[in-house]
Amino acid sequence: MTLCSDLSLETKGQRRAASVFGKLNFCIPKKSFHQSEQTIGMADGVSGESEESIAVYSGIYPRKLMPYCIGMADGVSGESEEISAIDSGIYAIKLMPYCVANRMIDVKYEAARDVNEEATSEFDNLKLVSGCFYLPKKSESRPLGQDAHFHFQTKRTIGVADGVTGRSERSVAIDSGIYARELMSNCVAKLGRKPNGAAVNPKRVLKTAHYKTESKGSSTACVVSLNGTRLCYANVGDSGFLVFRSNRCVYTSTIKQRRFNHPYQLNNSGRRIIEFDDIADEGEFEVEAGDVVVLGTDGLLDNLFAHEIEDILEKQISCETPHMHPQQIAVAIGVAAEANSRNDLYKSPFSMAAGLAGFECVGGKYDDITVIVARIESSH
Repeated sequence: MTLCSDLSLETKGQRRAASVFGKLNFCIPKKSFHQSEQTIGMADGVSGESEESIAVYSGIYPRKLMPYCIGMADGVSGESEEISAIDSGIYAIKLMPYCVANRMIDVKYEAARDVNEEATSEFDNLKLVSGCFYLPKKSESRPLGQDAHFHFQTKRTIGVADGVTGRSERSVAIDSGIYARELMSNCVAKLGRKPNGAAVNPKRVLKTAHYKTESKGSSTACVVSLNGTRLCYANVGDSGFLVFRSNRCVYTSTIKQRRFNHPYQLNNSGRRIIEFDDIADEGEFEVEAGDVVVLGTDGLLDNLFAHEIEDILEKQISCETPHMHPQQIAVAIGVAAEANSRNDLYKSPFSMAAGLAGFECVGGKYDDITVIVARIESSH
């Protein structure tokens, strides 16, 4: 299956071309390669604002298998029915980001580099090596889902956001996935202005991104950064992370919500009702080489218990495969969460929390699923 098909438009005029190269992370099909409507997976487009702000955005062409690939588009200029000149180069330029990162947000596809390049800090002894998985729930109106994420290797920082469906004051449906993607983009922009190796304050990054996000909507968010031996974080709502040492959970972030299934969230509804500092949870945790950080939205945390992730890590990180790449681990965790989300008999974290809140609920919670796995390694 090719990522993008050839264009066969035949009109007169000068042709302009646009092309990009993107190294895409692999995914695992749910059934067969040809059954694209039944596959699950993710793809990461390389994007950024400058050579120093290269990051990865979650970009999905719904349920399609995306291999490593090269793509090209050749715009064909012509005239519209109203005899107005058409610059098809604009069409081609906008088409390619859809192929590489599905144009989750408007970014410049320049200075592309290997997202798995392991850049080391000049003075830190530890680094993050990360991989990710994203699966949006099937929706014709929102094929990209409402989650967004980034992993910024050179800044040792990862982040996720989960857009919360809502309506405007005029009762117009709002796609908060757009808000979540812009929020993550603004986090990357903030990080891109910092020199490699400098300490990162996740709360400041998220707060700045929040106030610069102009799209209407709301979102939970969690940003985690490695500063020396300290894993620092800022979290709003029910996204979160866990830290595993020797395949055992040693730390779990705290969920912040008003009541069951009503998490605190960042928002832009024309007016920001709640102050950021009142709803953001921040903290730090001492880590060491070999620790594994699993960051995700509620699509992960509502469908997998910590002990289930421990079991997956045990299988993925064994004596035979001690250096399993975080990308493969993220896929394994994401696939397990997706399976549980569709199991009506599974006693999920979500259903247990619902029971404690006085609601009757059985089974997993069908939702967008984002997983970032980051292994902490020695820089030497």
